[in-house]
Amino acid sequence: MEQLIQVGLTGGIATGKTTAANMLGRRGGVIIDTDALAHRAIEAGGPAYDAVVEAFGRGILDSGGAINRARLGEIVFADEQRRQQLNAIVHPAVRAAWTAEVESLRQGGRCGVVLVVVPLLYEVGLEKQFAAVIAVACSEAAQRDRLRGRGLTDAQAGARIRVQWPVVAKMEKADFVIWNESAMSVLEQQAVRVWDRISAPASGSKPI
Repeated sequence: MEQLIQVGLTGGIATGKTTAANMLGRRGGVIIDTDALAHRAIEAGGPAYDAVVEAFGRGILDSGGAINRARLGEIVFADEQRRQQLNAIVHPAVRAAWTAEVESLRQGGRCGVVLVVVPLLYEVGLEKQFAAVIAVACSEAAQRDRLRGRGLTDAQAGARIRVQWPVVAKMEKADFVIWNESAMSVLEQQAVRVWDRISAPASGSKPI
């Protein structure tokens, strides 16, 4: 009997989680991106907007009243206590949104693989929520280079890398690892192999 299987996808910042998830999604997986849900949660009218503004002040708002995420990031990545405060506000809203999406898929009779992209999956202890976890990884040098390409300074890149588990720790705990430091064709080959493993239980042919 076919079933709906939740698979977590995680990794360090700038390791290529979105790229790998999109490759798996093209094979047939439904993608739930918790980063996107977090952004939605702090939009005006979102479930975490008022609490974030109350906690961090109106100085984080732009002229239109939207939360300036770059400004908020400068605050939380410079102060671990403030970062934890933000997480305590946003994470429950994100988890509620993702679980609601999964339940909606179930109620609609959807079968197959749901890929939930959670950057801080291990940091917040969510691994038991999933049938399997995929870690997307690369070297720290590659992370820093990609973050510089996004306009971050070396100090800003280092601050964002340090607040997450080391990539190697995520690799050691994950059920599957996709190493993203080569050509897109190599990444695609790895994604296909992982997909073949994680999608099999949906048709009842073999366990993950």
